[in-house]
Amino acid sequence: MMIASPAGHGRTSRGAVNGIHTQGDPKVVSATRVCVAVALVSLAMLWPTRARAQECEEGDRQVRSLHFVGNKTFSADALSAYVVTTASSFAKRHFRIIGTARCYPVNGLGPDTDAIKLFYKANGFYDTKVDTAVTIVGRGVVDVTFRINEGRPLLLDSLEIAGLSAIPDSSKLTKDLQLKVGERVGRLNMVSDMTTIVSRLHNSGYPNAQVFPQFTTHLDDHRAEVRLEVAPGVRTRFGTIRIESTSQSGGPPEIDTAVVRHLLGFSSGDRYSDDALVNAQRNLYNLGTFKHVGIDTTSQTAAVADGSAPAAARTAKDSLSDTLTDVQVNLREDLMRQYDQDEAWATLDCFRFNAQYTNKNFLDDARRLELSGRLSKIGYGSPLASPATRNLCYRPYLDQDSLASKKVNYYLGATVSQPTLFGTHWVPSYTAYTERRGEYLAYLRTTYVGGAVSATRLIGEGMPLRVGYTLEYGKTQAQPAVLCAEFFACTTEEQDQFERTLRLAIASVSLQRTRVDDRVEPKSGYIIGGELRGAAPVIGSDPSQQFAKGTLDMSAYKSLSKRVVLAGRISGGLISATNDTTGSKLPPYQERLFAGGPNSVRGFGQNLLGPVVYLVGSDQFNIDTIAVAPDRSSKTLAYVLKNPNASVSRPQPLGGNAMFVFNVEMRIRDPFFPDLLQYVPFVDGGQVWTEVPNVNNFHLARPIFVTPGLGFRISSPIGPIQINLGYNPYPNQQGPVYFASPVDPLTGAAPLICVTPPGAPPVPVTISGSEVTQAKCPGIFAPPRPASFFQRLTKTFSIVTSF
Repeated sequence: MMIASPAGHGRTSRGAVNGIHTQGDPKVVSATRVCVAVALVSLAMLWPTRARAQECEEGDRQVRSLHFVGNKTFSADALSAYVVTTASSFAKRHFRIIGTARCYPVNGLGPDTDAIKLFYKANGFYDTKVDTAVTIVGRGVVDVTFRINEGRPLLLDSLEIAGLSAIPDSSKLTKDLQLKVGERVGRLNMVSDMTTIVSRLHNSGYPNAQVFPQFTTHLDDHRAEVRLEVAPGVRTRFGTIRIESTSQSGGPPEIDTAVVRHLLGFSSGDRYSDDALVNAQRNLYNLGTFKHVGIDTTSQTAAVADGSAPAAARTAKDSLSDTLTDVQVNLREDLMRQYDQDEAWATLDCFRFNAQYTNKNFLDDARRLELSGRLSKIGYGSPLASPATRNLCYRPYLDQDSLASKKVNYYLGATVSQPTLFGTHWVPSYTAYTERRGEYLAYLRTTYVGGAVSATRLIGEGMPLRVGYTLEYGKTQAQPAVLCAEFFACTTEEQDQFERTLRLAIASVSLQRTRVDDRVEPKSGYIIGGELRGAAPVIGSDPSQQFAKGTLDMSAYKSLSKRVVLAGRISGGLISATNDTTGSKLPPYQERLFAGGPNSVRGFGQNLLGPVVYLVGSDQFNIDTIAVAPDRSSKTLAYVLKNPNASVSRPQPLGGNAMFVFNVEMRIRDPFFPDLLQYVPFVDGGQVWTEVPNVNNFHLARPIFVTPGLGFRISSPIGPIQINLGYNPYPNQQGPVYFASPVDPLTGAAPLICVTPPGAPPVPVTISGSEVTQAKCPGIFAPPRPASFFQRLTKTFSIVTSF
C-alpha cells in the first residue's frame, strides 16, 4: 500500500539523516528494524508512567504551584505526567494544616527539562526549547514555571505501508490511523499505528504478525517519511480445543465440558482472534462458576489434506491452506451451591432480613438459579410488631409514616439466568416475584404477582448494558391528602378508583460505566449510569399507568492527599405521562421522583424536598369550625387553623415530574483513627418540580435549594455508619393543609377535610353523611420557620455511604 505525497512535497531517500534509515545487507537491515521496533514500543509503554513526586524532607522547599507556559499543542495536564516536579495538594496549598506537601526535586529541574524535550521530540518537535523559572513566594515555598518554545513540528511527506497485498480487505487494517500525509508526525504516533495494525492482524487470523518501521527525517525542511513493512505471517485457525476442568474439591467437574465448549464463543475451524480468547475468558469468569479460568494457545500444526486436521477445521473454507493453533482451557470450579443471609437494623426499616440461595449449575447446563427473600419493617409493621418491639425501632421517623411503614415489607422471587442467549454475548434472566415495598411518607406498593425478562451484556470494560421488560399485577396506596392535592381524588370513591389493582408493564434500558479504584471506598475514578423506562398499553400496561421516564446519576472521586478524598455527584430525572381526564402529566405515583434525606439533599428530611401537603391532628385547640351557609340536608362548615405557630403538622411529599440533585463532600480521615472515623463536610443542593394545573406553587419556577452541613462516618462490621447535620436556611415550603378526621362509628367514613390557614378566605366544606364536598384546597400554608440555628439543623442517620 502506498500513500503518495502531496504535490510539491515528494522526497527521495537521502540516507540516514537524523532518523531511522538503514541500507546494506538485508539480514542486518531486518535485525536493525526489529531492534528499533522493540525499542520504540518499549519507549511508548514506559513513557506515560509518571515519575514519583518528590517527597519533602527537612529543609526542602515546598512547591506551591506548577505552571507550563507556551505549550500550544499539549495541555499542562499532559506535560505534568512526564515531570518529577509536582505541586502540593489542594488542601495543603489552601489550608496548610492538612494535605500533602511536595517539594523541589533534589536534582533540580534539569531532568524535567530533558523529559519535556524528549516528549516533544517523540511527538515530532525536534527544535523544542525549555527554560525554567523558580519564584520564591514565601519562606521555604516556591512556584515553578516551565517556559516552552515548541518550534516547528515535522510534517509527513509520504507514508508507505507494504506487505498487505495478500491480505483480504486490507483497507480495514489501515483505516483511521494517526499518521496522515501533510500533518504532524512523530515516533509515538508511528508506534501507535504499528500497534493498531498488529492488533487488527491478530484479530483477523494472523497471530504472528509484526510491523517493521523506517522513519526518515529531513530536519532542515521539517519533513519526514515513514515506511511500515508488515510481515503478517501465516493465516491461522483454531485447531483442537482441549478442556481440563476440576471441581472445588479437586474431583470430576459438575459442569460438562460440552457445556463449556459451547460457552467459549468460538470453535475448531474458526479464524484465530486474540479478542475471541479474551472474550471467552471473560464470559467464563462472568458466570461466577469458576475460580480459575486459563486459556492458552499451546501449539501450531499445519492443516493438510490427508485428514490429520480436526474435522471442523477441514470443513471450514480455505482451512487446508491455513495453519492451526490448538487451544488449552484449564478450569477450576467454584462451589456450585451457596446460601447467604444477613440481618441488619436501619432507621427507616427497623429490623430487616435478607436470604438468598444460589444454584450455579441449575439443570446441569451452567444456568444460575437464585431464590431470594427479603423482609423489612420487622418489629414495627404488622403482623410482626408489638408495643415492645416498636420501641426498638427509630420511632421519631417511623411514627410519622402511617402508610409505608404500617405493614411488613417483603420480597420473594426466583430468577433463572442463562450463560448466553443463542450463542451471543447477551446474558438473559427470567424472574417471577411477589412483593410489598413502601417509600417513606409517600406510598405503599403491593405486587401480587410479577414477572421480568432481561438481558445484559458488556459493551466495554465495566460497561454493562441491560434491557428488560416487567409485567406486574398490583396496586399503589398513597396518603388521602396526597391523592386529593396531587391527583384530585378527594372522595372515598375517587381514592378507591385510584388505588385499584391494575396491570403495569414497563420496558427499560440502562447503561452504567464504572471506573473506580475501589467499589466500597473509592478514592479516584467515576461512575456514570442512566436508565430509560416507560409503560404504555401497546406493551400490556393499563391505559391509566402509561408514562416515560429517564434518570441519570454521575459520581466522581479524586484523592487530594493520603487522607482526603473529594467526592461529587449529580443526579436527575424527568418523567411525563398523560393518563387522566384533567390533562395533567401525572405518572403512576410509585414512579414519581423524590429527593431529600441522608442519600440525597441532607438539609431536608427523607423525600421532603419539593412539593408537600400537610396534615394536622384533631386537637380542637388547633382547629376551629365555623358555619358557612348551612342548609337542612347537610352541614356546611369551614375548618380554620386557629394558630399556625401552635399547630402540629405532618408533611407528606407529593413527588414530582422533574428532579435535580448535586452533592459535593470532602472525606477527611481522622489522623489518629484513620480506619475508623472520617469527617465529611458537604454541600448539597437540588429541587423537585411537578406539573399540576391550578395548584398554587407547584410549578417549574421553584429555585434550587442549597444546604451545607457536616457528617461523621464510622466504619463498622455492618457497613459505614454516617451521621449528618445539614443546615436548612429556607422557610418551610407552602402547600395545602388537611385534617384527617377520625373514623365515624356510624358511617365508617373518615372524611378528608381542607383546613384554611389564618387570614385566608374560608374554604367551604359540605358534609352529608359520609360524603365531603369542598372547593379546591389552596396550597398557601407553610409551618413557621424554626427560630434558632440548631432547630434548623436536619439530622439524618444511615448505615450506607451517601454515594
